[in-house]
Amino acid sequence: MPNYEFQAVVLAAGRGTRLPEVLGDSPKCLLPVGPYPLIWYPLNMLSRHNFTEVIVVVQEQDKLEIQLSLEHTPLKVKIDYATVPNDSDFGTADSLRYIYDRIKSDFLVVSCDIVSNVSLYPLINKFRADDASLALLLFKSGFESDVVMPGPKTKYKPERDMIGIHTATQRLAFIFAASDCEDTLNIKRHLLKNKGQLDVYGRLLDAHIYVLKKWVINYLHRKEQISTFKGEFLPHLIRKQHARRSTKIAPDTTSELGVGTKHEDNILHYVTHTALDQKLTQTSLFNQSLSHIPYHGDVVRCFAVQASKDAIGVRVNNTLSFLAINRKLAGIWQELCGDAHPLISPGAVVKSTQTKDIIVADNAKLSEKTSLNFSVFGPNCIVHPKNIVTNSIIMANAIIEEGCNINNCIIGYRAQVKSGSVLNNCLIGPNYVVEEGTKSQALQLSNADQYMEIDIQ
Repeated sequence: MPNYEFQAVVLAAGRGTRLPEVLGDSPKCLLPVGPYPLIWYPLNMLSRHNFTEVIVVVQEQDKLEIQLSLEHTPLKVKIDYATVPNDSDFGTADSLRYIYDRIKSDFLVVSCDIVSNVSLYPLINKFRADDASLALLLFKSGFESDVVMPGPKTKYKPERDMIGIHTATQRLAFIFAASDCEDTLNIKRHLLKNKGQLDVYGRLLDAHIYVLKKWVINYLHRKEQISTFKGEFLPHLIRKQHARRSTKIAPDTTSELGVGTKHEDNILHYVTHTALDQKLTQTSLFNQSLSHIPYHGDVVRCFAVQASKDAIGVRVNNTLSFLAINRKLAGIWQELCGDAHPLISPGAVVKSTQTKDIIVADNAKLSEKTSLNFSVFGPNCIVHPKNIVTNSIIMANAIIEEGCNINNCIIGYRAQVKSGSVLNNCLIGPNYVVEEGTKSQALQLSNADQYMEIDIQ
């Protein structure tokens, strides 16, 4: 059955600033992950959950390229593109504010960089059962912990959040970057008073999958000074959980949009909660937000749901996670996508007879007389004869000329490796040309005007 209860939004306007080593001028959402672009995975996840239409937010300059890339993938959802201005400093909250008038119901927000087989139903059911304002999904972290980056040795410092969750209710008490935390974590007394046990996690990953009430975007629309969703708006909304309405039943002062007619900066005037709603809340046996649990009386309620331990979930938001998902994809493909989607695209041309565990995207051309093992080949890449490619990622539009030996490398977008080159454990930047006969090991090679230090914090 189609999902008519919620709208779905995929945010894909980011430029991928943490992926300079491989991205070039291509949008982040088109990074090759196995046979499909990165954005295909959250769209396919929503399709599995019976969403038939998805709003996808992209930069105006990228819309056509993204449309063309997705036309060649197996998708069963209708995409409604919403474009934000080119080269704008739009954060994720800005993007949501920009599509404010398209949101007509409660909605899901999903980042374009999530690759997962998780079931969203426990998250949605928690949102429904507790009449939540927001519910977010958490994964266990560490997917990329056993993967080593090619190129110069770089110390990887994983991103971590400190997340406080009330054990009995799954109520979200706080979430902030661990890097913002001093050696001592100070927890305010009101987070513990009458709310039961509080668990604090430092190794859970925010999946950037959120379910939100319609009134939340009405409120965000007024908060023009807030630019990012995760860094600014989410902590702001969590803090607003302590706002309380009077216990007296007040007349309904919300407009049809759920916006209060007075005091429009006050979050309580955005919560769609009429006198009838209050009476139902006080009498319903199904609603869990009653006086016998700690958050009775709160009108802003945020929850966190942990995905099952066997769920696959990785955010491809830096070069290491990009490498990790591509390295491990063949081994988890069945769990991730089942039998419906092949690892070698029907539009690829594979003439090599010596292959093992390769993944090939649409329109890639892999010549005869090649040995290709444990590697991923992006769309439109070309591998000429007499090449050996092992444990590597050959990105979109890259060209490998004859007689090369490439091991444990990332060959960037539109890069070219000329004849007779031997590359071991190297990271070749976008548009870079490796000259004929080059012998390199454990190097990062990139154009001087595009060079950036690796930063995967």
